Amino acid sequence: MNSRIFSIDVLRTVAIVLMVIFHFIYDLKFFGYVDWNIPDGEGWRTFRYVILSSFFICLGASLHLSYQRAINWKKFTKRLIQILVSALAISLVSLLMVPNNYIYFGVLHFIAVASLLCIMFANKPRMSLLIGLCIIAAYNIGWMSGIWPFNYIRSYLPAYSNDYVGLFPWVGVVFIGIWFASTAFLQNDPLKHIEKNTWLALPGKHSLVIYLVHQPAFFAIFGLIAYLSGR
Repeated sequence: MNSRIFSIDVLRTVAIVLMVIFHFIYDLKFFGYVDWNIPDGEGWRTFRYVILSSFFICLGASLHLSYQRAINWKKFTKRLIQILVSALAISLVSLLMVPNNYIYFGVLHFIAVASLLCIMFANKPRMSLLIGLCIIAAYNIGWMSGIWPFNYIRSYLPAYSNDYVGLFPWVGVVFIGIWFASTAFLQNDPLKHIEKNTWLALPGKHSLVIYLVHQPAFFAIFGLIAYLSGR
């Protein structure tokens, strides 16, 4: 099986585009141009869940495709360090800009931890499916907390974080992504007939860079507009 499937890159592109749209609208609210209840309104919350689900399915699929035969620990560690450094940078910047709502465990923090938790199951798709379904079911019936393990240090953390991704149930989605990558449907790469349109996969191949750059760019643009307009 290929270690890269065009359909996964396209799904990741869709996720990153939706995320940029989501953050653009969030920034419109932040700078006072709209009063929509984003990200906590019911429709906006669902929109965010779709984005997160897409990213984490891709994460699990990538783990399976890259490490199903053997784990290249050098490659895995290099990528993990990149994500951890990026996550730390986001925490520090958010602490400076919004100290009351800083990001202590956002998307990148989750991806780093979930990668460590799931890597040993990269070649066990059926077991991963079972684990993933059990985690999601246990969360939905109240056996697992969405704020674990931070509930033990809750008093030291902000009451509300601008980006929080709980280990539960989301790590279950990553496990399901491992299984999804092993299915005949995905192995046949359902979008391979449009693979000549490589631009569709380009953002998905550079999602980390886009994730890190787009919000500072938006803030710079909106900040400049606010300054020039005297808002």
